[in-house]
Amino acid sequence: MRLPTRPDQFAWGVLGATAAGAFAIWMFFFPDSVATLFAWDVRPRMAMAFIGAGYVFRTAFFLSVAFIPDWTRIRWMYWGNLAFTATLLFASFWHAGEFNWDPFQTPLAHLWFALYIFEPVTMLYMVPRDMRLLPASTIGGPIWKPFRWFLIAATGLLLADGLLLVINPEFTAARWPWELNPLDARIIAAWFLGWAVWLATMAFAGDWTEARLPAALFVLNGVALIATILFFRDEFRDIGTVPSYQWGVVGLTLLMAGFALAQERRMRRREG
Repeated sequence: MRLPTRPDQFAWGVLGATAAGAFAIWMFFFPDSVATLFAWDVRPRMAMAFIGAGYVFRTAFFLSVAFIPDWTRIRWMYWGNLAFTATLLFASFWHAGEFNWDPFQTPLAHLWFALYIFEPVTMLYMVPRDMRLLPASTIGGPIWKPFRWFLIAATGLLLADGLLLVINPEFTAARWPWELNPLDARIIAAWFLGWAVWLATMAFAGDWTEARLPAALFVLNGVALIATILFFRDEFRDIGTVPSYQWGVVGLTLLMAGFALAQERRMRRREG
């Protein structure tokens, strides 16, 4: 069932993509100004790079909402986006004293809190009330069982990492591949917990067409993280967990891409 793209849906997507794209560019290309002009002093460089890669994904995420009118293709984002924004808000309120609150220095702290309060609230009112009742397409076929197992395993892995970052950032920081303070740890956790819920949602999808977009966005997020590993490799600590992180990112990205390609072949066979 296709529903028309409403003005509020389009505006929410475009405004979100604009903010996310600006944050990504800032983290990647203007690190020297982050300490004084961003909402808080993100450090070190690898923390900026990770967050920048996350906002590459968020840019594409919002554009998909703005330009895809079929809610059965984008309803996967609902619960994960609530988990993502709730984690960011939790981290921000927990560490509010560490934000740059002087509006004459930068208004970004105020804008940051406004964005992540009104983003989920707006989404709750924007999403069609019958979204979860819309019948799924049967064009793509069911999720391949090994793919579903991968999604479940990846959900557990990212959930564990995200909870550790939120609940015990000091313990996690001692083992993290780059220097990590509690504020950045809890901010970074938003991507882990958001993706844990998004992957779980994919595992429940009744048809490949519902999981197709999040699979592509997961690969995009992974490619952006692989780029940070390559371009900022000198920023990693000399610690044994670095290869685990690097190969974990590469492995999850390749596995998602491989399973997505397998699903595409299965869909073409159904169509043929």
